Amino acid sequence: MAQDSAGMSATALEHQTALFSAVKVLTGDLRPQAVLQRLVVEATGLLEADAADCYVYEEERRTFRCVAAHGLDGELVGWEFPADEGLASEVLRRGRSQLAQDYPGLRVPHPAYDGFCAAACAPMIWSGETRGVLGVGSRDPAREFGLADAAALEAFASLASLALRNAASFEASERQARIQRGFYRIAAVLGESLSLSQTSHAVAQIAAEALGGDFAAVLIPGAAGLELAGAQDLPGPLSEALRRGLPQSASALTSSARDRRILASEAVAEDDRFDAEWRELLAGSGCRSLLAVPLEHPGSDEAGVVLVFFATERSTTDDDLELSAHLADAAKGALERSELFEAERRSRALAQELARTTSAVARELDPAGVLQEVVRRAPRLLGVDACAIWMFEEDDLVAVAVEGWGSEEVLGTKIAATGRPAGDIIQSSEPLLVSSVSSDRELAEADPLLAAGHEAYLGVPLAGREGALHGVLSVYSRRRRSWREEEVEALLALGGNAAAALASAELYQRVALEKERSDAILASIADGIVATGPEGEVVLWNAAAEDITGVPRAEAMGRTTEQVLQRRLASDGDAALGDRLVSILRGGDEVWLSLTEAVMRDGQGDVAGRVYAFRDISAEHQVEQLKSDFVSSVSHELRTPLTSIYGFAATLLRNDVLFGDEERSTFLGYIAAEAERLTNIVDAFLNVTRLETGDLELQLGPTDIGEIVEGSIALIEERAEHSIHRFVLDFPEQPVKARADPAQLRQIVTHLLDNAVRYSPDGGLVTLRLREAGNAVHLQVADEGIGIPQSEQQRIFTKFYRATVRQRGPHEERGPSLSLYIVRGLANAMGGR
Repeated sequence: MAQDSAGMSATALEHQTALFSAVKVLTGDLRPQAVLQRLVVEATGLLEADAADCYVYEEERRTFRCVAAHGLDGELVGWEFPADEGLASEVLRRGRSQLAQDYPGLRVPHPAYDGFCAAACAPMIWSGETRGVLGVGSRDPAREFGLADAAALEAFASLASLALRNAASFEASERQARIQRGFYRIAAVLGESLSLSQTSHAVAQIAAEALGGDFAAVLIPGAAGLELAGAQDLPGPLSEALRRGLPQSASALTSSARDRRILASEAVAEDDRFDAEWRELLAGSGCRSLLAVPLEHPGSDEAGVVLVFFATERSTTDDDLELSAHLADAAKGALERSELFEAERRSRALAQELARTTSAVARELDPAGVLQEVVRRAPRLLGVDACAIWMFEEDDLVAVAVEGWGSEEVLGTKIAATGRPAGDIIQSSEPLLVSSVSSDRELAEADPLLAAGHEAYLGVPLAGREGALHGVLSVYSRRRRSWREEEVEALLALGGNAAAALASAELYQRVALEKERSDAILASIADGIVATGPEGEVVLWNAAAEDITGVPRAEAMGRTTEQVLQRRLASDGDAALGDRLVSILRGGDEVWLSLTEAVMRDGQGDVAGRVYAFRDISAEHQVEQLKSDFVSSVSHELRTPLTSIYGFAATLLRNDVLFGDEERSTFLGYIAAEAERLTNIVDAFLNVTRLETGDLELQLGPTDIGEIVEGSIALIEERAEHSIHRFVLDFPEQPVKARADPAQLRQIVTHLLDNAVRYSPDGGLVTLRLREAGNAVHLQVADEGIGIPQSEQQRIFTKFYRATVRQRGPHEERGPSLSLYIVRGLANAMGGR
């Protein structure tokens, strides 16, 4: 007995030493999971067992759940079994240690315990309640656990309970500290002014950190329901699913947001509030529990939700609820600030883009270009997929400009002006906002772009300056969309600017067309048109003015008429003098202008400019001068023969002088010659009159040209008795005949020979050449005179015109002439030239 007592004392001492060592180990770590794992390791060594495990008792569910194991399959951790099975059930029922020497005879709750021969199990008690069990087992058939082992295990379990309680207290403190840190972190992060997207991501991050989640998501109300706005470490499949919108299988989360109540799912896999699809999605993403916290969203009557996902099953505590409420309040404030931040940013961006769009539209001067620029820029302005402008055409609206998705077949399409949706805008003169047409089939089919697949619609009236409607400006989105107030205002502003730019472009086109017409009229006017400004500067100088004055338009513009023409055109004072003649210099020559002046006045009656219309009357002026000279010359020519006739006749009638027959014959010869000369002068006038009136009678027939020429030479020689001119005929040997009036042809040749004799020096040679050319006859008269200047050769056939040429003699031929005018007229009358 002494030896047994000594053995028992030694064993007890070993147990005490081991317990003391275990206490130091267990109390050296305050992490619950680490304490539990050290607990089973130390228990195995303390009782010289092959394995040890620790189960916690979950009273509500009446189950034991393995939280630590040593010497057993690692998959055992987390496994549960009912509290009324196994050796643990006896410990729970009796409240003290239990031994099982015949372990195989017990109902083994898990295959991991197969092969064990003996086991011992002790309760873990604190606060008077069994919170779990600590067990050891041996696979050695010779090993049996006795009362000493049971007492040692029970003592160890008590120490373990104390250590766990300390660890739990530490965990609670840590949790509280974490909550406080979460409060501070929430306040620090969400107190910053961030964009809506950044704030949503920050809320997800803070929710995961503060609530101990493994990943999180923030869903906010959108056109299609709850939409993903922010995320923290979301697994790929779950992230992809939420980006498409919250699945219908998770409608309980939608209800949570709608009802503004927190939803906690401690075991998602068994939560029948979710459909199987959602449960499988979460299981595949590594989520075993979740917490949904409603989140008020500024600017919306609907709430969003913050989803916190946990990789393990997790009970929701009051601390979690408190922290969740604080998170929701802080997130609401942060979202409100973000909404203000976003609204300001959007407004600024909209204003900048609207300014750029307005500037680009205003630069367009073509109405079609204005419309195209509007539909091209509107999608960028509002972030939409398409834009169209519908303009009135009788009782319909026509798509005059379209841009974006689905617009290929819409351009030129007509819709009824009274139909939806454009008709609603026209009737109300107010914007029309449609977030989704999915529930209104009639509306979806009424507009070609909506029928093409667009979901959302925003339209505004296109009104002119006086409120007259031109049509409708509409934009389209392929997704559901809640139109913001600033977007509606931006589109209204764009519509107003577009209407103004369109009116300006149309006005510009009308003005440009009128200018083109005016320019064409001014260019076609033969008169020179010159306009000057209030300071006398030239502002208009048409092509005729260039031709008449010889001054190019570029040289005249911006200068005064005195500087351009060296002549003042404006009349003195404010009144115009009316029509008058003025002369200017053009290349050194004097040019006479018939000038008409008009005064332009401004609204106050002051002179705002002058308009001058003028034409070159130099030729008419010269003709008038020639006519005057001709009258004087004719008077002189008529007076000379008349004076001679009168003188000789008066002499013959004298009674105091007796004249002989020879003297009388001489006097009568002079009278006859002067009478013939007078007859020729009168005949010339009569020929001019007949040519101009077309009364010239012709007797056309085959006429021998040579015979006519020889007769004319004889006549010239007879008239010029003292002339020593020589005439040379260069004619073909055979007679040359032409269809002509002999008398008129003789007059032509006589005039040509008379001019040749008159303007060639005495003794000069006059050559006449006659040639046949096909069915025509060419007659050329050449003399040895000084010729006619090149500049005057085009005018020698003008009535009353005589080129001023100096003969080789001392005198100069002046005065008007009709001879060449008559020559050309007679030649033309007989079909010649």
